[in-house]
Amino acid sequence: MKHSINKYIVIKGINRIVVYALLVLLVLFVLFPFAWIISTSIKPVTEVMTIPPRWIPDHPTLDNYKNVLFNSSIPRYFLNSTAVSFLVGILSVAVGGVTGYGLSRKKTRLANSMSMFILGSQMLPATVIMIPIYLMLTNIHLYDTVWGLAISHLILTIPLVTWLCKGYIDSIPVDLEEAAQIEGCSRLQSLILIIFPIAAPGIAASGMYAFVQSWNEFTLASVLTASDKSRTLPIGLTEFASLFTIDWGSIMAAAVIISVPVILIFFFMQKYLVSGLGQGAVKG
Repeated sequence: MKHSINKYIVIKGINRIVVYALLVLLVLFVLFPFAWIISTSIKPVTEVMTIPPRWIPDHPTLDNYKNVLFNSSIPRYFLNSTAVSFLVGILSVAVGGVTGYGLSRKKTRLANSMSMFILGSQMLPATVIMIPIYLMLTNIHLYDTVWGLAISHLILTIPLVTWLCKGYIDSIPVDLEEAAQIEGCSRLQSLILIIFPIAAPGIAASGMYAFVQSWNEFTLASVLTASDKSRTLPIGLTEFASLFTIDWGSIMAAAVIISVPVILIFFFMQKYLVSGLGQGAVKG
């Protein structure tokens, strides 16, 4: 009996070591690109392409960051990306939240068909809808504007946000709304005062998804913008590459600047993101 217990403890210890080793390898695999970006961003030009590569530069410098912040259009692109992404996040949650509520509470064949249609629209690649969006924005004079780019990003984010919000609201018992309506609340009041506060973590997770999706989007932004007044950060990275040379140090410095806001938002909202992602998985 004692031998069996000792054998179980040894096997459990080995399993734990293997699991932690795999987790460490996974973390290193995920962090390696970002660590290399940071390393390259503080290297002078003479050390960027050295062989063998060096993690820690011999002469670290902040010249790449100075070049990005003071000698490029990245600060303007940063403002554009912030405006577009916040618009997309807010409007996606507003439209997707209300639509998800309607699809969750209306158990009809039409509602089910609309749900499948919305989900199916996510299967279309951005390159398929690029030309129609371009023509539409040109006709309504929103081409090369922040609002036009935000509208195009909404086409990508609203379908999934709607489905996420529907899943979160599905987990909220209908009895809560009925009880509120018995007390005198209208459907709109019960939605605002009961449903949305309960589903807040899930809605916050949906809004964060929409924000990040818009922040990182490149394909539509490259076609629907033509000047610095509306170009976003992913497009700004191409500013440091010419026909014959690529300024890798400045590109990596710009990449760090692009990544920082998303990392900060995730850091401060991770509690809502984790609880929100789990909320829609269990139905009440």
